[in-house]
Amino acid sequence: MFGLISQLAHVELQSPRPDETVAFFKDVLGFSETARDGESVYLRAWGDAFHHSLVVSEAAAPGIAHVGWRTAGAEQLEVAAARIEQEGLGIGWVDPVTGHGRAYRYRTPGGHVNEIFWEVERYRAPDGQRSALPIRPQRQTFAGAAPRQIDHVTMATPKMNEHIAFQRDVLGSRFMECTVMSADDEEPFFAEVSNNEQGHDIGLITDRSGMSGRHHHVAYWFDQVVDVHRAADALVEAGVPIEFGPGKHGHGENTFMYFREPGGFRIEFFSGGYRNYQPDWEPVRWLVDTGGVELYLNHPAPDSMLEVFPPAEAPAATVVEDTENPWSYASVS
Repeated sequence: MFGLISQLAHVELQSPRPDETVAFFKDVLGFSETARDGESVYLRAWGDAFHHSLVVSEAAAPGIAHVGWRTAGAEQLEVAAARIEQEGLGIGWVDPVTGHGRAYRYRTPGGHVNEIFWEVERYRAPDGQRSALPIRPQRQTFAGAAPRQIDHVTMATPKMNEHIAFQRDVLGSRFMECTVMSADDEEPFFAEVSNNEQGHDIGLITDRSGMSGRHHHVAYWFDQVVDVHRAADALVEAGVPIEFGPGKHGHGENTFMYFREPGGFRIEFFSGGYRNYQPDWEPVRWLVDTGGVELYLNHPAPDSMLEVFPPAEAPAATVVEDTENPWSYASVS
């Protein structure tokens, strides 16, 4: 509708504790496993349309290995790949893999490995999991937190303005909102970009660590705001620390909650907000501390929310085992 990309399709999550990460997503968050390929495990929330929205792979530190996007069509895939190649950011074409057809891989100006593709495997629920509602890919899950589907990914970028311009000018994304630290700043501290009617499906936060290609979080969507609060109860009952929230962002006007999975990576639960169909939308600028992060200004974000992954210091991660709480997240040195 707006550009060359239609939607966020999946992320490949890296975990130093992959078995515990997979168990956490299945047992506490209510995801289902759709495949295993080597050491990678493919998972999906009950409302995800495609074969998977999450791949869990083993790594020394928490992070995201790559982000997968579906284009708006087969022609748009070719156009997007050619435009990226012209920018000198292309990695190249890769053969079909589990869940989708051939893809074009590239690096964003911030160094993040992304891929775009058109052909996908749509999920078909087995007998006993099919929904009575033909619009749904499977029966709604009520086990654990049970988010509906993947929503957005937030990247930490050392090249904020270049990253925004790449998404807008090369791929046709809309620059929606941003937060600046002072009214005179030309570069935002935080920005939101959208490829569809969502308030955003890409978040960008400034990274001054000297590293590139790092990520802040991946978010999953709930139908109702009250579901985020119900999910908070499910996490508390499972002994999972809540890092920030539940609360409401001024950006996008969304209800949020952040926590960490056992490998240490940050997950957001998300609901509410506006839908925007304006092709000529003018980006909205928030001044820091005016409510962009937390609309009601009644509980500032903890310092830990500035941590991004993989961690900036070496060694990349030190896992602290908690035998009493298997869902505790890794501490990072």
